[in-house]
Amino acid sequence: MSSSPSLSGRLVVLLARLALLLGICLTGLVARPVWAQEDGGDGIIDKKVFLPLMAVTRAAEPFQPIAFTYRLQEGDDLAILAIEWGVDSELLACVTRSGLEPLSSLRPGQLILIANPRYRCHIVQPGESVVQIAAQYEMDPAVLVADDWNKLLSADDALAVGRRILVLDGKRPDLQALREEPDAAAMTPTPTSLPMAAFYGDGHFLWPVDGGVITQGYRAGHRALDIGAALGTAIFAADNGIVLKSGYGTDGYGGRVIIDHQNDYVTLYAHLSQSLVEAGDKVQKGQVIGYVGSTGNSTGPHLHFEIRDFGYLANPMELLDAR
Repeated sequence: MSSSPSLSGRLVVLLARLALLLGICLTGLVARPVWAQEDGGDGIIDKKVFLPLMAVTRAAEPFQPIAFTYRLQEGDDLAILAIEWGVDSELLACVTRSGLEPLSSLRPGQLILIANPRYRCHIVQPGESVVQIAAQYEMDPAVLVADDWNKLLSADDALAVGRRILVLDGKRPDLQALREEPDAAAMTPTPTSLPMAAFYGDGHFLWPVDGGVITQGYRAGHRALDIGAALGTAIFAADNGIVLKSGYGTDGYGGRVIIDHQNDYVTLYAHLSQSLVEAGDKVQKGQVIGYVGSTGNSTGPHLHFEIRDFGYLANPMELLDAR
């Protein structure tokens, strides 16, 4: 003879169902902090101190060709926006509605389309064909033709110089070889005065945090280094340079500092609890620029560290000096 479930048993089942329901309802929600504006607005906290933002992890979504859209503002710089969004700078050459629409048509107020970071944006050079471009990225020409953004009828289509082609999962450039090309040396500015020379990086990067443990390395989908450390641990400028941005970013980085090293390298330091520098400040290698936090899209105290080389997200472990 079976007996009815006990009261405690029914409570367990009820609580389990309630937890499941809450989990479904909370997926994707974030509790956003209040922060002061970078322009010295009337925020209720010091603009250099950042409060945590807790994000609820959600399941991976199916591949989407367009990652998100953005309405251009007066004064926007596509290269800076690429850094803010954590994508290679070249990808922002493909933000129009198709590869046939010129970038010169972009105006403030216009909605642009930011492609999935798995794409590369290729700008057609003189004499290039669809087949040649596909071979360069080690892929089948049919993949380029199949992408609606490219507006290609076949692999035999003639391509105008300057036309842009989105390349899904295209082979990334060899950044070391790119830097060794003669033209690269010509593009790198050479400081002529001793006072300014101190703010040009030497390309040898210091470990950016006092101690710490690597919690997530560089890989496709995470072209950065996550270094776990205690809340409030000092963060250092990895090389000499000039601060491009300092403040609270609204795209997941939380408190962040971006430094231009004046030699085609740019570094980003994210999830900070506090920043000690302002945009325009000149910093030296090893200078404390902020402290480890867990702001933005973060699950715990750590430094999210990126190095860009010619606008491409590079592997920090290949450029950092030995600890």
